Amino acid sequence: MNLPLAKNQWSDLLPLVSLGPKRLPVVAEICERLLQKHRDAEWLPAERTLSVSLGVSRAALREAIQRLEIQGLLEVRHGIGVRVVNNPQAPVRATLLRALPDFQQRLRQFSEVRVLLEPEIARRAAERITEPEGVALLEVHARLQAAGDDVEAAVRADLEFHRHLAEIAGNKVLALMLVSIADLEDEARRVTLVRVGLPQAFSQHQAIVDAVVAGKADVAQAAMAAHVLAAQREAYRSSDDVSSSGGAPGEKPLAHGDAQAAPPA
Repeated sequence: MNLPLAKNQWSDLLPLVSLGPKRLPVVAEICERLLQKHRDAEWLPAERTLSVSLGVSRAALREAIQRLEIQGLLEVRHGIGVRVVNNPQAPVRATLLRALPDFQQRLRQFSEVRVLLEPEIARRAAERITEPEGVALLEVHARLQAAGDDVEAAVRADLEFHRHLAEIAGNKVLALMLVSIADLEDEARRVTLVRVGLPQAFSQHQAIVDAVVAGKADVAQAAMAAHVLAAQREAYRSSDDVSSSGGAPGEKPLAHGDAQAAPPA
């Protein structure tokens, strides 16, 4: 899943490939120069051309490309070339697959993260939303209704809605964190969105939108809590359906009070 990245966000990613402000190691410096020079390109020039233009050895260039590929910023297609991408979730997904190879466990634990975070995101979005952001949120919301019975389109619209709320909330770190777990969000939505039902999900989104646009922080927080708890119940039911055939016993989902126990930061 390749996500769009605003131009000003490329500079946010440079510290990921830089190892310090003074005398960067050769490979880290090449990484930084590649990102700066080719951020708007779809494909990198040929290796020989790049090596000459950067004035570096092809061995060092290959190592830099490999590092950026691991970080999800380049995609090497053997026999074709190197594509510039925005896939920052790649290293996170690889780590999650190693730590939690069982899909049902990933689904359950991700649902807990949503219960803990998203009601506060909705609250902050309601406190900070501007009129243009409200118009944009309504447009994003309409795409879920327009998806109809198209599950793929509905998943995309649902993910866009929640990421847009995070952007309105005004915390860039949080917005980038959500981008980094995009693959996990995608696989979870394909279970929970279908099980909750698209009409019900749209109705829940509508309650969130109404509260956020109106600037009603408490109502937005409660509406989002109801939404993510409904998704969590379906995540646990999905897991229990699997465990009933011989898997691990089910765990209880987080209670609403647990989700709101910590005061807002």
